Amino acid sequence: MVKLEEVALDHVEEEYTDSDSSSVYSSDDEDDVDNIESILDRVWALQDVIPAKTRKSISDKCSTVYGWGKTSANFLGNSAWVLTTSALLLVLPLMIELEHEQGLIEFEKMQQQSNQMLSQPSGQQKKQASGIVPPGF
Repeated sequence: MVKLEEVALDHVEEEYTDSDSSSVYSSDDEDDVDNIESILDRVWALQDVIPAKTRKSISDKCSTVYGWGKTSANFLGNSAWVLTTSALLLVLPLMIELEHEQGLIEFEKMQQQSNQMLSQPSGQQKKQASGIVPPGF
């Protein structure tokens, strides 16, 4: 068991002097690794301060939030997978087919233009080929 002893305020002031304040942050303290307390040690020490019931409540709430987060992440990942594979399997072939059909339409237009040029008399072809003809020619 811990024994508590009251220390008089006068006694503390006598021990503390200005020369002690300059050596509070000396290099000897930095070199002594054994006396440094890590953050994990400090958190672990809080175990004695926080009651067991409160620790259990906090732990349960954190576990619940973690579980919901993990479930949500799995659902979003699966949804993204379904949407991307559906797009690749359904939309991509449709886009390729539309592009192919548009190419065929352009090919037919070019073929019709070439047939029209061949069906016209040669005089009209020269006028169309030369563009604007000045008067008198």
